[in-house]
Amino acid sequence: MGGVGSGSWYRWNSKTTVEDGLTIDLCKLIRHKLVVPGKHVSGPLIWNRVRDGEKVASIGYEANLINPDTAWMRLYYTHSGKPVDYRVHLTTTRPNYGGLRWWFLCPSIGTRVAKLYAPPNGDIFASRKAYNLAYQSQHEIPMFRHLTTAQDIRQRLGGSTRTDDPFPARPKGMHWKTYRKLKDKSEQAAQRSNIAAAAYFGWQF
Repeated sequence: MGGVGSGSWYRWNSKTTVEDGLTIDLCKLIRHKLVVPGKHVSGPLIWNRVRDGEKVASIGYEANLINPDTAWMRLYYTHSGKPVDYRVHLTTTRPNYGGLRWWFLCPSIGTRVAKLYAPPNGDIFASRKAYNLAYQSQHEIPMFRHLTTAQDIRQRLGGSTRTDDPFPARPKGMHWKTYRKLKDKSEQAAQRSNIAAAAYFGWQF
C-alpha cells in the first residue's frame, strides 16, 4: 500500500467489514482517559482478542487537545516493515445538552467521524466511507442482525451481551433520556431477533 495520503483507500471493495480490521473510537478513548481534553498525552493503543484477551495489535499515539481549534492525534506504527507516522486533525461540536463533542477528521477524505478504521493491509486509519467498509451485521440474516444491535448497546453501557441478563444500569454522566432511548432500542431489537428466529426455525409460542 502507498504512504499517507496516497489515495490507495479507494481500491477496497464493499465486502470488507469494519470487524475485519482495527478500530479507533475517539469517544471510547476519552471515556477511558487515554485521550484527555485540555491535555497533551501519549502512550500505546492495544487491541486484545475478545475470547482470550491475547494482544493482537498495538500502535503508538500522541494526542494534543489543549486547544480545540488546533487539536490533533498522532499515530505511529510499522506497516509491511515500513514506519508510518502521521497526524489526524480533531474538531468539536457543541451538543444541545452542553459541553464539547470531539471528532476525528478523516485523513483521507476530511469528513467528521467518531471512529477510524484500518482494514486488513490498510496502511492508515481512515473513515468507514473512505475504505467503503460495511458492517458485519449487514451480511447477517435478520435474527442475528437484530441480536447484534441489542448486544452492542448492552456492551456500550458496560453490561453483559446476554439478552436474558438484567439490563445494565445507566452509566454515570449519561442523560436519562439517552439511556431510556438506548434501552428501548436494545429491547426492541432483542424482541425482533426472537420473532425473526421463530419465523426462521418455524417455532410457535
